[in-house]
Amino acid sequence: MAKKDLKPSVQPPRAPLLTRLSWQMSDALDYLKELNFPRIMYHLLSLAYLSFIVYLTYYVLPLPGHWNPAPHSDRVAIVSQDLNNYFNSFRGLTECSIRAPDLYLPPSPDQSLQGSPNAYCPRRKDLLEAMSSGGRIGFDTPYFPKDCHYRWYSVEEICMILERFDAIVFVGDYSLQTIYNGFSILLRRDLAHGALRTWSMDKEKLRQCRCDNQFTSQPCSEHFITFSGDLTNLLSGRVDQPYFCSRTPHSFLEISTSPAPISVIGKFKQLAPRVKRSNYRPVAIIHSLSPNTVSPETAAASLEEFLALADSSHRKTPMLWVGPSASGHTQIRGRNGNQEIWDFDRHLAVVAEDNDVDVLRLWNMTVQANSWDGMQFGEKVAITQAMMVLNWLGRLPSS
Repeated sequence: MAKKDLKPSVQPPRAPLLTRLSWQMSDALDYLKELNFPRIMYHLLSLAYLSFIVYLTYYVLPLPGHWNPAPHSDRVAIVSQDLNNYFNSFRGLTECSIRAPDLYLPPSPDQSLQGSPNAYCPRRKDLLEAMSSGGRIGFDTPYFPKDCHYRWYSVEEICMILERFDAIVFVGDYSLQTIYNGFSILLRRDLAHGALRTWSMDKEKLRQCRCDNQFTSQPCSEHFITFSGDLTNLLSGRVDQPYFCSRTPHSFLEISTSPAPISVIGKFKQLAPRVKRSNYRPVAIIHSLSPNTVSPETAAASLEEFLALADSSHRKTPMLWVGPSASGHTQIRGRNGNQEIWDFDRHLAVVAEDNDVDVLRLWNMTVQANSWDGMQFGEKVAITQAMMVLNWLGRLPSS
């Protein structure tokens, strides 16, 4: 068999580098000529827009562990305190038999960790909802807010809160007078007679109107303090228990109808005069009426009336609507029962929220509280309610 001749294959000579580069550029230009630039730009812009929307969604929606509402922190320094000794500096401690742990139990150190159940409320809205929706574990036991906790301020801290306002105005009927009485007891550090104009009372009346009798005895109500100036401007020297701090005026203006009496409107305007908003601190307004005093329509009209008066001052006037207490545990002819009170409470809460007014509801707080005469609640309830209002004040901006 004949052998084939094996010849090596001959490779064609390679084109020079510049020639090859020119070919690549020519191919690229041919490719670009075939592209649709408007279509490409449309797709690029669509992709950029979609990426922007995804970015906003990620940072705005409440995704777990990524976004939380801004807290409304306490605007005073919080000082650790022993609640067992809270009332030690108050007059009437022994005879009135009131201990702070009977009124308030703070969260435990473990519960105070961020995110733990029943820790301190992060925002003012959460605070009001928690205080409104809580309950008691047993009749007349300490009141527990729901989900998160409010604070029990020392008297020094209460003064720091009040210093941030030009005035505190309470406008309402007898039920709000009770809260103002608790407010006065805390500021005077006087459990025995803190709600009363003691300088105008004789020894027998002082003996009768001690501790809970301040609230439950009708003759004692004639001596309620209604204006801080009555105490701070007194020159007789008979005030043996003045306010711990008195630079911020406060007053209770009693009303039982709408429109309010001319005298009440005049006092309101004195406490909240018309000024340039930027030059002054806020005037806080606490408003309340009960269904035993007025109809829901009248209460709503009163709320709108004082909103208008506040707006006419041209200054910052945060307002809190305080809902009615529950019915007492004794049936009294002519007095509204819990269903009527509950309906009134819900209706006024909606009216207040529609007008951007904060709401604190007290039905839950009082439904299991002791009522001395089947209708009125005593000193413990008054002090606790006053502390709840002070918590609202403590979360308000000061300018």
